[in-house]
Amino acid sequence: MENQLWQWNFVIKGLIPEQVKLKRKVWLNKGELLLEKKGDKLHAYLLGDDKNRFNREERIASYLRFSCLISNNAPDFEGGSGVGLKSKSELGKKEFYSTSIRSVLPDEAVAAIENYAHKFIGFIGKLHDKYITVVSNNEFIEIALDYFYEAEKKFVYSNEGFISAVISMEALFNEGPSDIKYKLSHRAAFLLGLCDMDPIEAFYKLKDFYNKRSKLVHGGGALPHDPDRHLVSRYTRRSIIIFMILLNNEERQKISKNKRKIEILKEIDHAMLDQAMRNTLKKEIKKGLKNFKLNIPSTFEGEGKRGYYRVTAW
Repeated sequence: MENQLWQWNFVIKGLIPEQVKLKRKVWLNKGELLLEKKGDKLHAYLLGDDKNRFNREERIASYLRFSCLISNNAPDFEGGSGVGLKSKSELGKKEFYSTSIRSVLPDEAVAAIENYAHKFIGFIGKLHDKYITVVSNNEFIEIALDYFYEAEKKFVYSNEGFISAVISMEALFNEGPSDIKYKLSHRAAFLLGLCDMDPIEAFYKLKDFYNKRSKLVHGGGALPHDPDRHLVSRYTRRSIIIFMILLNNEERQKISKNKRKIEILKEIDHAMLDQAMRNTLKKEIKKGLKNFKLNIPSTFEGEGKRGYYRVTAW
């Protein structure tokens, strides 16, 4: 007897502005995930059966985590109800209902954003499909990406979001119980410097961030306001992307899983001392960063009926 097909119903919030329509339906995950805008809501219909009903939320969240790598938005989702289908062709045709609060954008901004919204979502899908195996095959990257997603949802100017971002960096750059602050800040600053960020600034900022993280988790009291806290998000995002690029390399994939993180950290440490290795690593990273470059506008501005507007859509 065949498994019953199901349509799992979700509403995705924060991926694109609520007032923006999708000019077409967007299919992801080889036709198993359908995104469609109805009114202010971005509906996600996930195709499944009786066997995979327990991992349906993870399959949605996987795409949203990737969206945080190319966007400052921190999308989330609600729902999860299911309805039986007779065939795959019924996906997206069984209605469900939810409520949400509508934000207001100028009509001119909405019209401009709608020209690109489907391309933005499609880009996330391509990025996900290209690198999801790298993430799933390297537990430390999976952990780092998960904590970064939580940090973006909670916002790094909240204590919870800030701590999650620093833990994400620890998952990438630390391999033992000692000298964590130094290893994290030194290795991260080196890699960030290879892609045109200021390595000296990154080194001292990351040491400071780690100190503040330790104070928070050990009950040291509230932290003073730091206008540079947003940098922890920027550093973490770029570091995750760099590791994904490096571990998408076929030669590194041949290293056994339980040794892969140790070996790539050794490679980073050696490149700090060897100019030829450093140049090779820099070239590889810069080439890979092209895959993460979103070649559509993120910010839309102009004169509207009610005056000048400037909207960051994603």
